[in-house]
Amino acid sequence: MRQLSLSHKKEKRKKKRSPVEILGILVIVAFVAGLVWLAFSTPASPGKTSSQTTTSTTHSLAPDFVLTDVDGKSFKLSDYRGKVVVLEFMQTTCEYCQAQEPRMKELRSSFPGDVVMAMISTNPGDTEQILRQYRDQNLVGWIAMRDTLGVTSTYNVTGTPTIFIIDKNGNIAFQHVGFTDDDSAPALISEVSSLE
Repeated sequence: MRQLSLSHKKEKRKKKRSPVEILGILVIVAFVAGLVWLAFSTPASPGKTSSQTTTSTTHSLAPDFVLTDVDGKSFKLSDYRGKVVVLEFMQTTCEYCQAQEPRMKELRSSFPGDVVMAMISTNPGDTEQILRQYRDQNLVGWIAMRDTLGVTSTYNVTGTPTIFIIDKNGNIAFQHVGFTDDDSAPALISEVSSLE
């Protein structure tokens, strides 16, 4: 009797899963893997706004570009070699861009004339008039431009706000993607100071 029960247990352990059970397990594993992949690898569209900030440091040469600002002046990035440039990709309708304006004002007031501060709107609906009015009401002292040449793509901007801090040699020293909260604002000032 004992031998019978031991062999019965061995048979239970050796019982193979049916093809339907295996298929079900594979479908579940594939579904979970797909969710993980979507969560970590899907880029935002240029029109997407982000509430989370990620910061990275690179020292690659900032791609040069020429745009006309809302005052009709030509802005060529390479003309500002020898100066630190803060370049913000934004939209006037972006709630996170609007929410971080006090930090951008604080940054501007910390460097009244030494640092070039420019914003590029990624929103085709931001006309020159809308962007000029936005700048004059919210970010006095900034150079405001519309992305009419695909600079957003050149800089691989996937959402707004995105800030690039470019050193005096024209290299991207820091990049911030997403909303710059109160904890991050002193970091911006510190980063710009470190490049002065």
